[in-house]
Amino acid sequence: MDEQNFKSGFAVLAGLPNAGKSTLLNRLAGGLLSAVTPKPQTTRQNILAICEGENFQIVFVDTPGFLKAQYKLQQTMAACVDRAVDEDADVVLFLVDATADYAANAALVEKLKTVYCPIFLVINKTDLVKDVETLEALEARVKTDLKIAKTFRISASKGVGTEKLKQAVAEILPPSPPYFPSGQWTDRWERFYAAEFIREQIFLLYQKEIPYSTYVEIEKFTENLGPKNFVRANIHVERESQKPILIGKKGAAIAELRKRAQKRVEEFLGRPCRVELNVVVSPDWRNNSQLLEKFGYIVRDEQP
Repeated sequence: MDEQNFKSGFAVLAGLPNAGKSTLLNRLAGGLLSAVTPKPQTTRQNILAICEGENFQIVFVDTPGFLKAQYKLQQTMAACVDRAVDEDADVVLFLVDATADYAANAALVEKLKTVYCPIFLVINKTDLVKDVETLEALEARVKTDLKIAKTFRISASKGVGTEKLKQAVAEILPPSPPYFPSGQWTDRWERFYAAEFIREQIFLLYQKEIPYSTYVEIEKFTENLGPKNFVRANIHVERESQKPILIGKKGAAIAELRKRAQKRVEEFLGRPCRVELNVVVSPDWRNNSQLLEKFGYIVRDEQP
């Protein structure tokens, strides 16, 4: 490592739910670190992916989709975005969905007007827009709202333009020694990702309010004990009526969930793993500050 010419810093991904932040993070990280589903609000906490080059270390930060909080869990999600943008960022990657209504970004744009670091406009899902004039008009509109350092048109799902984006981020970072040891991929433990990928499968398998009403708590995580690792997880729901939906007729739904979750966790860990699931009713946990803090969320109650 050339310490005199080394660059290191934080690149924060900010955008609306379903803008493609988690897909982009996984693409930049070169692996599956962030849960990805078609449903909005899949990401609930900031997730870090550490990318290294010969003379740089980029810490990409995937944030929850920016939204107006309607309950305490969403307040903690909004606080994650605030902390990342206001405190952590050396550069902000403003992800805009090329296929969606840009006007929906108004509140986030106001937040980004307060940041002091450079902002890269990242127009995502460009592979779904055939009209180049549409992309040019979108770019021009964003630039009337924000001071944009650079613009990138990408497809995170297909990897188009993402390598160029990563190199531009590396170039703009300040001179600094690395924040994390060489070879480290993220700042989270494996048990965190086990919970994330079980929850990912809940989002993919269930409909309506069930995914948003669940929290996955890893009760036991053991490794190197016999031929398989072992994960026991409690799935918290808010109401008694949600429990039979999650379990399904004769346990069919939760059996399918367990099968899918085990496959997904094994893919991430790279080794065999036995997953067991249990459903627990924790009334109105999304509005319970004590439970949210127990589950690892940072609660900042709004001032009256």
